[in-house]
Amino acid sequence: MRSSANSPCRRESGVTYSTGHDLMCGEWNMCAMTVRAVIFDLDGTLYNKSGLAWRLALSQGLRGNLRLLKREREVRKRLKGVDFGDEARFREAFFGAFGNPRAQEWYDGQYMPDMVRILRGHYRIAPWVEPRVRQLRAAGVKVAVFSDYGCVAGKLEAIGFDPAWADLIADAPSLGGLKPSKASFERLCGRLQVSPGECLMVGDRDDTDGEGARAAGMLFELLKS
Repeated sequence: MRSSANSPCRRESGVTYSTGHDLMCGEWNMCAMTVRAVIFDLDGTLYNKSGLAWRLALSQGLRGNLRLLKREREVRKRLKGVDFGDEARFREAFFGAFGNPRAQEWYDGQYMPDMVRILRGHYRIAPWVEPRVRQLRAAGVKVAVFSDYGCVAGKLEAIGFDPAWADLIADAPSLGGLKPSKASFERLCGRLQVSPGECLMVGDRDDTDGEGARAAGMLFELLKS
């Protein structure tokens, strides 16, 4: 990936930065023209997630599940970047770390459905998303969405992103480990049938999206609001 004084791609400390405006303008092709696949993070990248944590806390507070929500965030931090090899072993470790027999039922039956409901009611994809995705697809570049959370198809539909726009949608748990697990990024490339060096990862967090992408040998573009 190259950048120049006339390009919207700006490099600082080995990271390429773009804004939503940059991603809408045609010059962004200068950054992506060497890749065969562009992988987008979901939360905070395809939509502005401002206020989401507060809304999730409110929804779980009303259900009496604030302790479970707090524990979920603690467990995520503990397991960040750890590879378990596959989804089954990840879920065993993830829910086992809660120390609460209700954890899996709550997470799958309440928390994730509540997240989808909140997204549907309050959030929409950023203006640059649809035209950029259509442009990439028309150019023969594969498009993927890669989230650290599950229910990816439901979340995409909730914010107005048609899952059919992507060649692949994937969540980190199904790949065996949360971002920035190098193995999860490599498995994602395998599913796309492209090498890591032919992939551009676009995300809003350098510590997860960026670290994992670089470890796997991908290009990375940090989206700045």
